[in-house]
Amino acid sequence: MDRDAEMLQKMGNAVVDMQVKYRSSALSERMAMKPAMEELLNDYADYQLRLIKEGVITTEDDLKEMDDIKKEIDQAAKTEDILKAIAKTIAFIATKV
Repeated sequence: MDRDAEMLQKMGNAVVDMQVKYRSSALSERMAMKPAMEELLNDYADYQLRLIKEGVITTEDDLKEMDDIKKEIDQAAKTEDILKAIAKTIAFIATKV
């Protein structure tokens, strides 16, 4: 598996985990997270398209950074922590698209 495929898998798992946390949150918390979740999903789709166009663009450092973000997502329990993890993921993707 090339690094881009590995990144798609890691990032995809992270995005799904955030969606699960979002869906299991109270309605008021979801309302606070919704704009960030929408931005994340849009950016993630753009990133996937870039990977298709560009070929292998993911570095080993990118994979490590995504692993670190995923750990934060896994540990996020409060809305604030989930929002921070979403923001870090958006910022990471922004450097790639």
